[in-house]
Amino acid sequence: MTNRLLIIPARGGSKRIKFKNIKIFKGKPIIFYPINEAIKSKLFNEIHVTTNNLKIKKVVEKIKNNITFIRPEYLSADNTPLIKVFNHVAKYYKKQKIYFDEIWFINPCSPLIRSKDLIKASSFFRKQKNNSVLSVCKFSPSIDWAFKMKNNNLIPLDKNKQKKKSQILKDYYYDTGNFGIFSSEVFYKNKKIKFSGYLLEREKSVDIDTMEDWNFALKLFR
Repeated sequence: MTNRLLIIPARGGSKRIKFKNIKIFKGKPIIFYPINEAIKSKLFNEIHVTTNNLKIKKVVEKIKNNITFIRPEYLSADNTPLIKVFNHVAKYYKKQKIYFDEIWFINPCSPLIRSKDLIKASSFFRKQKNNSVLSVCKFSPSIDWAFKMKNNNLIPLDKNKQKKKSQILKDYYYDTGNFGIFSSEVFYKNKKIKFSGYLLEREKSVDIDTMEDWNFALKLFR
């Protein structure tokens, strides 16, 4: 049996949307949805919400009593890499002599992700040679058709590719920020991370950073 730890990083102090991780989304704190879907998936032996904020802690503990320790402030800055946060959580459990085969994360603002997506991603990960997976989505249209804008003038990044039909252009992908999977060797043996991409549908690939993103996610949720 595969032992899995799920980490949900829910730092306090979001600036563009205040208390974004617990803001009410369709009647519930938005963090409720990834926690609930993770429980429904029955994939995880442990679900830990890592936060530095007592208000977030109290909200989460009404959903599921799964916060055993608070994240230190030195790991809670705007520019703190999430991999350091995940490593901190993994080390905590290791000190308790609790080990996992896989360590996952889900963004707390991922209300469009369902348990079936997590189950499919788990199956996908088992078939990969790489030790990590990120949820990705395909750019549409192709970034080969991209422009930059100067004084309201559109300037093609590549004039030659602008003239080509979409069928012959390469596909490009972006990290949706919704979830990821790591083999435990990344944290226990400091192995170099090598990612595979798990392709998400576009309607589930919303990274909520602004109120425009929030309102778009609400429309998709309905």
